[in-house]
Amino acid sequence: MKTFWSYIPILFLIFLPLSIKAQTIDIQIDVNPEVDTRVIQPLDFGQLMAGTGVHQIQLGSPDMGIFHVRALRTQRFFLNLTADEALVHQNPEVEDSIPIELFASYTNFGIDDYRQSIPMGSLFEEVVVEETPGNPESAWSGLYIYIYGNIELGNVQPGLYTGEIVLTVIYE
Repeated sequence: MKTFWSYIPILFLIFLPLSIKAQTIDIQIDVNPEVDTRVIQPLDFGQLMAGTGVHQIQLGSPDMGIFHVRALRTQRFFLNLTADEALVHQNPEVEDSIPIELFASYTNFGIDDYRQSIPMGSLFEEVVVEETPGNPESAWSGLYIYIYGNIELGNVQPGLYTGEIVLTVIYE
C-alpha cells in the first residue's frame, strides 16, 4: 500500500502543469484603422499662352485639385503638403520653368464643400476627423483637401510643363 501512495503524488505533479497550460488563453488583437487616400481631381492650369503673366486657380474653381481621405470618425491626422516651386518642361533639355505658388484648404467632416473649408496653415497640420452631418451613426467620415494657387507665365518655350504635389498623411 505504501508504493501506491507514492505514485499518486507523482502523477498529480505530472498533470498539474498540463492543466495550467490548458487554462491559459493569450489573445492579441491588432486593429489598424483603414485610411484610403485618393486624388479626386488633379490641379490643372490648362493651355495658356507664353508671356501672359499671372494665372490663378482660386478656391472653388473647377480646375482646383482635390484629394479625398476616407477614415474612421475621430481619427487623428497630421497633413503635410509639399510641391515643386516651379513647373518644368517635359523635355529635360529645355531649361525654362514656370514659378508656382500653391495653397490648401480642407474639410474634416466628410462633405465635399470648399465653402466650409479651413485653410492649412502649418507645415504639419493636425486634423481630427469629425462625424458627417446628417449621418452621426456612421463610423466613417473623411477629409477633402483642396489645392489652388497661381503661376506666373513668362516668356517660356511652348510645351507641356508639369510639377509634383505630394500629400503626406500621417495617422495615429
